[in-house]
This record gives sequence, C-alpha cells and structure tokens, in this order.
Amino acid sequence: MTGLGASKRVVVWDTTIAKMTTPQILSVFGHEMGHYVLDHVWKGMVFFAGVLLVFLYLGQRALSRMLARSGKQWGIRGADDWASLPVLLLLFSVFSFLSAPVDNAFSRYLEHQADIYALEVTHGILPDASETAAQAFQILGEIDLEDPAPPPFVKFWLYTHPPLNERIVFARTYDPWSKGESPQFVH
Repeated sequence: MTGLGASKRVVVWDTTIAKMTTPQILSVFGHEMGHYVLDHVWKGMVFFAGVLLVFLYLGQRALSRMLARSGKQWGIRGADDWASLPVLLLLFSVFSFLSAPVDNAFSRYLEHQADIYALEVTHGILPDASETAAQAFQILGEIDLEDPAPPPFVKFWLYTHPPLNERIVFARTYDPWSKGESPQFVH
C-alpha cells in the first residue's frame, strides 16, 4: 500500500504474482488492503512525526549541553555556527540508531494488524484462508531471503515485519469464528 489521498493504491509486485497461486495473491492483496482500510499510511506518518519531534527536542537539548560544555574547545561559537554541523550529524546518527527499535516495533504492530485483516477478509472466500496465508508468507520469505526465526535482539532492533515463523503460526492459528468470537476488523 502506498500513496496519499487520490494517489493511494495497493501494489502487488510482479515477483509475487509470478511465484504465487491466485488464492495466495488474494491473501497478499488482503494484507495490503488492510493497510489501506486501516489507514496505516496516516497512522505511520503521525507516529513517525511524533517520534521525530521528540528526538528533535532531545537533539536540541543535547546540542546545547555539548556546546556549553565543549563548544569553545571545539571552536564552535553556537548552534547557528556551521562548525556545529558535525555535532548535529553525530546526534542525528545516535538518535536514528536509538529510534530504530521504536519505529520498527510500531511497524510490526501495523503489519500484524494487516495480517489479521487479510485473514478476516479472505475467510469464507478462500477454501482454506489460513493455510493459504501461511503459504503466501512462506513464499514471500523465500523471495526476500528472510531468516524465518531471527534472534530476539535482531527482531527487536531490525525487523519492520513480524518474523516469518510468527506470521505462519499466527495465520494457522487465528480463528475467532470457531470460538464464537467476533473478528477484529471485518464483521
């Protein structure tokens, strides 16, 4: 799912179409449609803007402290001095590194919601929506050369999507209908 406003569109890549059956493509399309229906683009933009504001504030505070402590020694007159650019870039790098787990955790949450939506929207349309989704995840993992079970720290720090093994297990076990429960998104 990509775009804003009138340019919003769901994209299924040619590599996906070439490797999958029609039901598997429908499962992937259901996932991408989940991003569209659940307004994940806007939610992501608002979340990342909030994180950016927090880190810009913290960066300004850190820059002020660093320049107050060592600015004269470094030959930097103030934050508006071009000589402060290396310090700003250092702070940007540190804050980008530190924000990665927060950004990725939110992204994994949105991806999980889209997985739920796909399972719910294809339930009753595809003969075995859960197994079809699991197969589609497996194929996507193979196309992307994804580690199916990364170490927890790698998942925490680097993964923007739930790991392949978690997605497959979830697809095969998500079944609110047999428990008499209401689906989360598609009623």
